[in-house]
Amino acid sequence: MAISLKESLVVGFTDFWSRKIRSFVTIIGIVLGTMSIIVVLSLVNGINKKSLEWMMERGGLARITVQRNWEFTEDTSEKRYFTLKEFYLIRSLLPEALYFSAEVREWFQAAFQDKKYWTGVYGVLPDFSDVEEWDVESGRFLNEFDLREANDVICIGSQVKEELFGNKNPLGEYITVSNRRLQVIGVMEHRFLKGNSTFGNENALAYLNRRAYTPISTMIHKITSNDVINSISLKARTVEEAPELRQHLEAVILNLRNGQPVFSIESAQEEAVEMEKNAQRFQVIFFLISTISLLVGGIVIMNIMLASIQERTREIGIRITVGARRRDIFLQFMVQTVLVTTIGGIFGIILGLSLLDVVGKFLDFELVAGGYMILIA
Repeated sequence: MAISLKESLVVGFTDFWSRKIRSFVTIIGIVLGTMSIIVVLSLVNGINKKSLEWMMERGGLARITVQRNWEFTEDTSEKRYFTLKEFYLIRSLLPEALYFSAEVREWFQAAFQDKKYWTGVYGVLPDFSDVEEWDVESGRFLNEFDLREANDVICIGSQVKEELFGNKNPLGEYITVSNRRLQVIGVMEHRFLKGNSTFGNENALAYLNRRAYTPISTMIHKITSNDVINSISLKARTVEEAPELRQHLEAVILNLRNGQPVFSIESAQEEAVEMEKNAQRFQVIFFLISTISLLVGGIVIMNIMLASIQERTREIGIRITVGARRRDIFLQFMVQTVLVTTIGGIFGIILGLSLLDVVGKFLDFELVAGGYMILIA
């Protein structure tokens, strides 16, 4: 007597329901394994997305930066900084770059009337606004005339404006920096990383709002009297041209320093590619770790189903006696097993997706789920 699929489903569900505690213990491993896969892969996705958003907010993937290479610790007579003359030489050798800027930075106590605020003052070029993709909220940014004439002007971040001027309009006012009066010509837009921040409750771009910007010529010749450029930033015309521009830039700088790697050159586009590769590696690692939970759950199901078969030896014998085939018996227990794993998988997916917001709020971080995660789980 053959057993129909419908009868196998009825018998399987009846057995599942009649042994609630054992069924719950059976499926809990599947629930936890499925849930962990969804949560962990969503976390990796969220980290990847937030890192990419941070790069886009800091000038996009076509940006390239040059800074001192702190990993290079060998003794060398080569300068670990650039002079303004060297910067202009480098810029002239890279005509394919769309924008070019440099930074000379120092910490000063800016003062306005009786208010004072410690701020990082940066000497930059007019291209800085385009490299960072950061414009002024009011007033104007530095221009070539300010740079050429070393004008005593400054653009301040939103936090600097708040600390020194409050609700007062700062445009046209003068602040004192290192005993020099600089006229405020612009207030930069408030920078804030869209969505949740990457550093708890702190705005990941808040440090930019605490800065102020003056022409690099003013900074070198009138404020610091120190021709030391800390970093260079430039932008390729397209993201696709960024790797080639980076290689050209590296060759120029190595030539200036006699082949000594005293500077590190970082391309946002190459960092994004490497970040994607690392994210994929982490996904594989975390997936394998989460799969252990599923494997344990599978072993538990296997042992419990084996015990169930041994308990029902008499029933199996009777069914075979009345004409049931081996595959009918196999189908009966296979249906019951699939029923258990399906219920565990469904509850695991529901629990995993419902936990994303909870985990996201706890970490103050957005977890990004994808349809492929459900398929994998």
